[in-house]
Amino acid sequence: MINRRNFTQSVPAGIAGLLLAQWGIDANAAAEQVRIAYPIDVPSWDPSKSAAPNPTALFKCVFDQPLEYTPDSKLQPGVVKHYEWLDKEGLVLQVDLRDDVFFHNGDKLTSEDFKFTFFDRLRAEKGLQLSFIWSGITAIETPSPTRAVIRFSKPMVTAPQFLGYSAAFILPKAYYEKVGLDGFLAKPVGSGPYKLVDYQRDSSITLEAFDRYWRGPAKIRKIVFQVVKDPTTRVSAVQSGQVQLAAALPMREALRLGQSPGLANSLTPTVDTYLVQMVNSGPLVDRNVRLAMHHAIDKQALSKAFFNSIAAPLSTAAAPGTPAYAPDYTFAFDPARSQALLKESGYGPGKPVQFRFFATNGIYPNDFEMARALVQMWKKVGIDAALEVIEPAQYYTKVQAGKLEGPTLWFWTNATGDPELSAGYYLDPKKSFSVWRSPDVSTHLDPLLVELNLEKRIEGYKKFHVWAVEQGYSLPLVQGVSTVAYAKAEAGYKPFRNGWILPYYWSA
Repeated sequence: MINRRNFTQSVPAGIAGLLLAQWGIDANAAAEQVRIAYPIDVPSWDPSKSAAPNPTALFKCVFDQPLEYTPDSKLQPGVVKHYEWLDKEGLVLQVDLRDDVFFHNGDKLTSEDFKFTFFDRLRAEKGLQLSFIWSGITAIETPSPTRAVIRFSKPMVTAPQFLGYSAAFILPKAYYEKVGLDGFLAKPVGSGPYKLVDYQRDSSITLEAFDRYWRGPAKIRKIVFQVVKDPTTRVSAVQSGQVQLAAALPMREALRLGQSPGLANSLTPTVDTYLVQMVNSGPLVDRNVRLAMHHAIDKQALSKAFFNSIAAPLSTAAAPGTPAYAPDYTFAFDPARSQALLKESGYGPGKPVQFRFFATNGIYPNDFEMARALVQMWKKVGIDAALEVIEPAQYYTKVQAGKLEGPTLWFWTNATGDPELSAGYYLDPKKSFSVWRSPDVSTHLDPLLVELNLEKRIEGYKKFHVWAVEQGYSLPLVQGVSTVAYAKAEAGYKPFRNGWILPYYWSA
């Protein structure tokens, strides 16, 4: 670790002083834990409230999920050691839980906690996004402390995938009912590898290893997530040694830091995708305009400029390494075709297409910079997009209300790699995550939502992806890349292909 003087040489003095005071760091003291510069905070410590995937990795430090994803995004047992469908329609799912899982307060995790999380609480408390995901559950039976049987009113063929994904965190029934929601938010209790010991909103999350964790105690005993929304400051923090790891860095900075003494980088292609979410309003109701926007995008150039050519350009919604990836289909970069399509719809040099265009800034690697590049590519063919910054919380609110005012560059995170949890969600007009909304999507998508045969379902999604792209309902760009820099001697970082930052799996 370096001292305060070195830190303030690499960061402006005023910023450095504020950060050190905010984080409570004594820069002259040796670190006894791993500190992580992270771009976001949890929305609250109720992991059932929001199904936004962004804070999933933070929640996973404190809470357990029934099923887990391996570093290469394969579904595997977790607290649920075995599951099976008891029918051929996807209506009855049996799960068997481990018998050696304890919550941080000492209570044993049982099927009653599973039932409370995925049924009882969702019926008693309205407005939880977990309720939306599991709205088809009609009952959960608990024939034994280690067995639960889930019954659905309609097929939910991806229930196992959802049990390892967004918002699916098992809560302690007895503790929650004793302290209530306010007490739980003040002192959350999970069964994950770390206990929450201190929390400062939009500043820091301090975790300590849980010695009774069923997989064994974490090698790194203490973790501090520093909430650092500005990517430049995250770079400075890891370069100066004030944190041992920084996530979601600009690619050029991650490459540079990897060449610095004592530091390493991890540039991991992920199962996630950058795309332009289209809205069914304004000039975008015209298919010619939507396709013109897509043909004008040079995705190879985006990958080279912003991801060192590591991110694969995408023609459909599925990234390489995911089941529905279709490498044989290509949507052409063709500016001349863009101009011809615009001319068909009455647009030209004297009458450009105009709309508002949104993007996050610094939440994901190179997000705003990529958006600016898209604006320039569109401008060359006669599309005038006015770029504005949008915060993730603002984006989700507008999407759920159907009030997003224009297309948006978005990073769709899909830890499962399953196609239903990407295009099957953001294109389904019946789901609150949907951005483009038109009834013809349901005609193509609905049969896939009830197909229990995995091979048939995946082949169906490959065709659905191509159809959706050829309608211009979303514009896939490039796959995601996890950009991390860390202190080689202290962090022992382990990358996940879904981009999760999970300190439990690192070596001390």
